[in-house]
Amino acid sequence: MELKNRRQSVMDALRLRKSVKVAELAQELNVSEMTIRRDLKRLADMSIVTLVHGGAVLNEGTTALPNIKARSQKMTKEKNNIASYCAGLIKEGNAVYLDTGSTAMEIAEALRTRKNIAVLTHSLPVQNILSDSEGLQLIAMPGIYDKVKKGFFGDMTCRKIRSFQIDIAFIGCSAVDVKTGVMSPDFQDQAAKKAIIERSSKKVLAIDHTKIGNVMFTQVCPINALDMIVTDKLADKEFVEKVKKFGVEVIQV
Repeated sequence: MELKNRRQSVMDALRLRKSVKVAELAQELNVSEMTIRRDLKRLADMSIVTLVHGGAVLNEGTTALPNIKARSQKMTKEKNNIASYCAGLIKEGNAVYLDTGSTAMEIAEALRTRKNIAVLTHSLPVQNILSDSEGLQLIAMPGIYDKVKKGFFGDMTCRKIRSFQIDIAFIGCSAVDVKTGVMSPDFQDQAAKKAIIERSSKKVLAIDHTKIGNVMFTQVCPINALDMIVTDKLADKEFVEKVKKFGVEVIQV
């Protein structure tokens, strides 16, 4: 079985059963147990599963969040379109905040050749992407590094964010709903997002349609705290119409 097809079969089995055994999967897919162990170890490194004796369990629930490598491999075309539109909102002289997440990384890529803007971020990948850009000012937030979220978090992060006045912030999330608002899987991420929103004149939620209708552990803000949502053309129509009634602009690209 080809590598891509085998890994897809492993994921299909996990989604269906929620837990899998190495021996059973090896027999079903006609591969060695060592091959299945490597596949499951890869998924564990991406925070998609938790390894247990003889197999693995799918990480689920409102606090489960695949790491940024896993997320960056999904919806790439949609995220590129969203990032291009978001970059176009930024004017010369703006102070811009980029949240953690794969969409923020795409926005950073679109800003590499821009000039006369200040980019603030607690995302290490965003910092790396913009580290050699000559035309913009990169301001990195301090904090305690989280290897899953690939960013810096904690009280010092939030305090430093609150020391700036931000013109436009691009916020990511794994879950958003009309009733529950923007949601986060943990308190550290929630606190950083709240600080960003508090200090930003224009608040833009940049998400692909797969984040709509999901529920996470804790609320960051209600829908009406946002100024704009930039998403793709597959976004749920009912969600879009309801959000507009709150006075939030919705852009589908």
